[in-house]
Amino acid sequence: MALIEWDNEFAVGIPDVDIEHRALVELINGLHAQLESGSYGVNMVDFLGEVYAGMREHFTNEESIMRELDYSDYQEHKQDHERFLGRICKLMDEYQDGALTADAVMGPWLTHWFIDHFRVHDARLHTMLTARR
Repeated sequence: MALIEWDNEFAVGIPDVDIEHRALVELINGLHAQLESGSYGVNMVDFLGEVYAGMREHFTNEESIMRELDYSDYQEHKQDHERFLGRICKLMDEYQDGALTADAVMGPWLTHWFIDHFRVHDARLHTMLTARR
C-alpha cells in the first residue's frame, strides 16, 4: 500500500513544481515499499536521507519560483519547508540513537505533513497563480 496517495489537488499549476510533487510522492512511496519489504538494502536512515535530499532540492526550486513571483506568503511557506527538513534531521538522529523505532519514524507525521502542506501552503500558491491568470 502506498504511504501517500497522489491527489490532483496537490497540483499548484506550475508544471515544474507539479512534476516534482508527483516525483516526490513516488520517491517516498517507492522507498517506503523497499523499506517494508527489506529489499535493496534500504534502511530507515537511507530512507530519511533520500527523502531529505529530494525534498531539499524541490524546496529550493519552489522557493526560487515563489521569489520570482513575489509571492506574499513566501516566508510562511519557506518556514514550513524548514520545519519539515529539521524534523527529518531530528528523526534521523533519534532513530540512530535508538530513541525511536522504525514504526515511530514512519508514523503518520510524513503523510500528514505532505497532505497538510499541499492543502494549505501549496493551495495558497495555486490560488494566487489562478488569480493572476
